[in-house]
Formats: sequence, C-alpha cells, structure tokens
Amino acid sequence: MTESSVRRDLMRQLKIQLPTAVAIRYEDRYTKGIPDLSVSYNGRTSFWEIKYADPHCVTTKVQHHMCTQLDREGFHCRYLIFQRGIARPRSARPRQIRVVKPEDFDQWERLGLVLCEDFFDYAAVGDHFRTVHR
Repeated sequence: MTESSVRRDLMRQLKIQLPTAVAIRYEDRYTKGIPDLSVSYNGRTSFWEIKYADPHCVTTKVQHHMCTQLDREGFHCRYLIFQRGIARPRSARPRQIRVVKPEDFDQWERLGLVLCEDFFDYAAVGDHFRTVHR
C-alpha cells in the first residue's frame, strides 16, 4: 500500500458516498505545498493533505505552511493520516485513520480525531467529509 493507492481508494469512496461533491486531486509535482485533495460539497470547500504513515509521518515546511494558511482563512484544511504499523499486542500491523489540524501535526500520534482503528475504513472518512460540509 502506498499514499497513491490510499488517495485512489479514497476518491472511489467519495464518489459513492458524496456523488454530487466536486473532489479534485492535486498531483502537480512542480507546484509545491498544495494539499493533495479538495472537496467542495454543500456550499463549502475543504482541503486535505493525505499522509501514509508506516508507522512514521512527515510533512514539508511548505506543505505545513500552506495547510496552516488555508485553515486560518477558513477553508478547513486538515491532514488525513492513514497509519499502519501501530504497536499493539493483539495485532502485528493494525491500522488507523486520523484527522489532524495543521497546528497539531508535530504531535499527530497523540492529537486529532481517530476515525477508525484496526483497518482503513474509507466509509468512515466519507462520513467525516459529509459532517465537515454541513
């Protein structure tokens, strides 16, 4: 699994759960710092920087700056972190999806909203997006 496959699977789920939403993936390797995804739905637009952590997660200064600025301007920009490899006794490679504010990124493993645990539940992400766009 890679960050690219996570983005692909997420887009597929968004088309199912929010069929009227406009979801755009930004993958221009020449423009640095733009979040990976924007979702426009129900009169609101949000931005999402998608990270795949196995088990660690990093961001660049320009990504963090852009996410912080977008969020301060009222555009609801968050990190959506798909984490694999959480150390727990009952499972060797459990998974978790976490939503983290830009200002909390340095402590992402402790802060933020956990959408699901043990597997990557893309439907839970779709439900969260629907909540954000109310």
